[in-house]
Amino acid sequence: MFAQAIHNESLCSDGPFIAINCGAIPRELIGSELFGYAEGAFTGARKGGNPGKFELASGGTIFLDEIGEMPMEQQIALLRVLQEKQIMRIGDNKVIPVNVRVICATNKNLEEEMQKGNFRKDLYYRLNVISLKIPPLRERREDILMLFQHFVDRSVLIRNVDWDKVDSKLIDALLNYDWPGNVREMQNVIEVLLIRSNGVPFAYEHLPDKLLKTKEHINNILPLESKWHNFSGSEEGKLKYIVAEAERKKIIDLLRKNNGNISQVAKDLGVTRRTVHNKINKYGIKH
Repeated sequence: MFAQAIHNESLCSDGPFIAINCGAIPRELIGSELFGYAEGAFTGARKGGNPGKFELASGGTIFLDEIGEMPMEQQIALLRVLQEKQIMRIGDNKVIPVNVRVICATNKNLEEEMQKGNFRKDLYYRLNVISLKIPPLRERREDILMLFQHFVDRSVLIRNVDWDKVDSKLIDALLNYDWPGNVREMQNVIEVLLIRSNGVPFAYEHLPDKLLKTKEHINNILPLESKWHNFSGSEEGKLKYIVAEAERKKIIDLLRKNNGNISQVAKDLGVTRRTVHNKINKYGIKH
């Protein structure tokens, strides 16, 4: 979505947007997928050849997802394309100019992969012009409920959920879970809820087992006292809930960082010790 948004707001938004997952294509096929092939290039090659993704994306944007999975030999070919702005189909000797914006994404640490010899340094520095980090859900818990409600409302299996009747224990579990699989995992959890609830309001017991165990692993952090209706009611109510949850998480993080030293937490927040104590009592935080 971020790559598509960058394309949509760019000067090449009228051109094509082509996305390819480098980790989902067999190693022996990724070259032909990216750069295309000429007729007769290999057994089974299509008559007349086939354009690659770079050729198709010319004048627009190509998004290379999971760039860290790209084989070394294709990394060399990609570097050549970036430097020379032209490609050559496999089995052909004709150079084809391409003018394309390249956006890459990875869940790997490419600097560590360079040290291991799995990723070329020259390609890394050629690609790393502007770097954006999209934080995982566990680092932006204020988004969890908004995303949860969005995906449920968008589901074809259910409509017009009465959010006031959703189990508040379920909401607490969602907020306290670390979501290692991020948004994709949330979508899977929602599918489980839709199946298990069978048309009745969502309940804590409908959650997958991994979320039912959440409360055993949250270091005695109590849930926010606000109920779901405070989030799903007015726009003002939603904002208050989100702000309060973000503030609560910040205090918890600082308490952990400072080993429960309230004076240091107050200093980090720029408030008095009394204010920190009041916030701790307000949010029911154990420390």
